[in-house]
Amino acid sequence: MKKLGSLLIVLAMLLSMASLAVAEEPITISIMHYMGNQVKLDAFDEILNKYMETHPNVTFESQMYSQNDYIAQLPIRIANGDTPDIMMGQPTQYSDIIEAGKVMDLTGHELITALNLNEGDLKNCSYNGNVYALPLDFKTYGVIYNKAIFEKYGLTPPTTQDEFDALCQTLVDNGVDPFIRNYSNVTYPDIEVRGILWPLLIENGHGDAFEKLMNGEAKFTDYPEFAKAFELWARRLAFSRVDDMGNDTTMGRQLMAQGAGAMMYEGTWAYAQIQEFNPDQEYGMFVLPRDDGKDNSWCVQLDQIFMVSNESKHPEAVMEFMAYLLSPEVAGYWAATTLNPSVVPGVETEMPDVIMTAIKGKESGNIAHEGSLTTWLKGEYLTAWRQLTQTFAADRTLTVDAILEELQSGMEASVCRFVSGVLKAASDLPILAF
Repeated sequence: MKKLGSLLIVLAMLLSMASLAVAEEPITISIMHYMGNQVKLDAFDEILNKYMETHPNVTFESQMYSQNDYIAQLPIRIANGDTPDIMMGQPTQYSDIIEAGKVMDLTGHELITALNLNEGDLKNCSYNGNVYALPLDFKTYGVIYNKAIFEKYGLTPPTTQDEFDALCQTLVDNGVDPFIRNYSNVTYPDIEVRGILWPLLIENGHGDAFEKLMNGEAKFTDYPEFAKAFELWARRLAFSRVDDMGNDTTMGRQLMAQGAGAMMYEGTWAYAQIQEFNPDQEYGMFVLPRDDGKDNSWCVQLDQIFMVSNESKHPEAVMEFMAYLLSPEVAGYWAATTLNPSVVPGVETEMPDVIMTAIKGKESGNIAHEGSLTTWLKGEYLTAWRQLTQTFAADRTLTVDAILEELQSGMEASVCRFVSGVLKAASDLPILAF
């Protein structure tokens, strides 16, 4: 018995030493993302650095892309056998890599259980009923407005499209640009259409519209909601600024912070950067109004969503980091720094009025949640949509019927041929062919 006891002690020591060796083994975790602005990048880098202080054996390879480059580069990396350990993105937009077995199935994982996500958020993290992603925060879209300018001219947030038109005209009559826009970035024309389109599709029972469009089971003209969304957007575009197409994301936010215009259609993700440019400026936020007498819904999506590679050499280490990222302390730091509202239970941070308006919008239940859609556009379909909505914004001679026809051509062709390089002047922009 003594001999057996001694052997057990030695075995325990050896196991302990082995565990220590494993713990000290150098580990590199690769992360591929498209977070977008410097505030987020700095906050994320700080989180990674703090983690490495307590995990000296861990090193991160964190690579940031523009969203368009990310969409293009991720499948290339995976095809080359270089799947990142952690990838940003919503599973339905990357269904191909999930079906190829490249993404870890997180269904029933304790981190998912702990998040206690509502139905819409859970669907945003899922594909075909299984969970493949972990979210950190959410976002809403709306019109951010300069309170000082509104007060100066006695303006209040509009509740109808007619009120919105009159408000814009008052600003124009007083020599104030109604809008600052970031239309050199293809994402922004896209999201401005969504502000009306998604609520209409969801409330009319067409949450599967995009899936049917991508599968060739339907056409854009089958859904009057598309024409309505472009018509209302065209009314706002009638008050556009001359440099809309020249502004990138950062330039647009700088102009907004400088008071160069009264409003911009943005999301909660942008507010921290706007405030950083001018912390003394006060802003409000309102949802886009409609022209049918109904209250519009807030568009809600998860924002930073992370998928984990099923081919990671260090899955335990990766999931340990994800648990750290989604802890109330770290998620709270992220929310307070980036001003992105958290989905992590237990996070309580003071938020400015703009963000609180968005949070209350989500909590009200009057939302068009992305999770209510069967899927959103992905791959070449998303590229086509964004390029063409950008073209519609630039070329005010295009009709709604013409843009729907071009969208349909692009959808049917799948892979689109676009004018490369810098956008031409609106007058020189042709209707793009596929």
